[in-house]
Amino acid sequence: MGTTDSITFNRILTTAASWHASDVHFIIGSGPIVRVDGKLSTLDNEPIINAEFMEALTATILTDGQRQELTKQKEIVAAYSLNPQLRFKITAFYQRGSLSVSFHLIAAKLHRLAELGLPPAVQNFSRLTKGLVLITGPYGSGKTTTLNALVNEINEQRVANVVTIEQPIEYLFVNNKSVIEQREVGRDALSFEQAITAATREDVDVIVVAEANSTGVITGLLDAAEASRLVISTMPTESVLASIEKILNSYPADEQPKVRVQLANVLTGIVSQRLLPKVGGGLVLVAEVMVPTAPIRAVIRDGALFQLTNVLQTSREAGLVSFDRGLAKLVQDGVILLDDALLYAQDPAYVKSLSR
Repeated sequence: MGTTDSITFNRILTTAASWHASDVHFIIGSGPIVRVDGKLSTLDNEPIINAEFMEALTATILTDGQRQELTKQKEIVAAYSLNPQLRFKITAFYQRGSLSVSFHLIAAKLHRLAELGLPPAVQNFSRLTKGLVLITGPYGSGKTTTLNALVNEINEQRVANVVTIEQPIEYLFVNNKSVIEQREVGRDALSFEQAITAATREDVDVIVVAEANSTGVITGLLDAAEASRLVISTMPTESVLASIEKILNSYPADEQPKVRVQLANVLTGIVSQRLLPKVGGGLVLVAEVMVPTAPIRAVIRDGALFQLTNVLQTSREAGLVSFDRGLAKLVQDGVILLDDALLYAQDPAYVKSLSR
């Protein structure tokens, strides 16, 4: 990258980080676009991105092998460090025939679970010795932060052999009480499925998978949990119910009864979270948490999922936290606006009634 382009690129990323932006987008024909507190805005004081800048940018942030993969696959996900304090997950892809690159800022330090504002039941997930824990939510909801906070909690509190399976590796762990092996798909393993199977056959206590993004990966997670491993992963779904439905709908109808039984047996917790704008600026996390009780396992096993939302909304059992009740509590405490709560509510009328 030429000197001028390099200075511009470094300035944009540094500025975005200073604004606590979550993402930076470089698109040909537009100025750099940043997302701050969930809202997009263009850096109008920066030059319009052109093809030459993009080619120089990818030559800087990608290796020769990664650029070849980008040319062949038309998309690549990788990690990039501007300096030891600024690390990004990057996605390079083509749109309308032109190259685009998005940078997602990786927090400089690992958060502790207690700092995230999650319900207390989530703390217990780090103490489990087997079962499947899912951290779910749409893009930008802080799933990876919660996932890695759980791993960090295990590392600080337990003697365990932990394997993480990622593409790319985002947070870099240092062994504390636990031994943590970080395997990158494409470099250390051929696929997520292969890496999960290998870890299940090894002396491993905890298997952490970046995302359950295919039927093969979901099958690997269920089988690993059934083999008495603690398995933690993320899923881009918007609720506890949607997460269970996604798992089941990944399989043909004739296989779903078997999968329902397996899921009912191994599932130990689901966190479904979002980041909402706070009054006065910033974001606040709101989460729905399900720790399966005997009735919930029966609901999953029998396929009567329509009952699940009602159980979460009305139950006061330990470990069950309704997303809508969490929204209403934040409204009552003056942390978020009612209008924002209603935008994200599963049952707006219910949230409105609780918020009075």
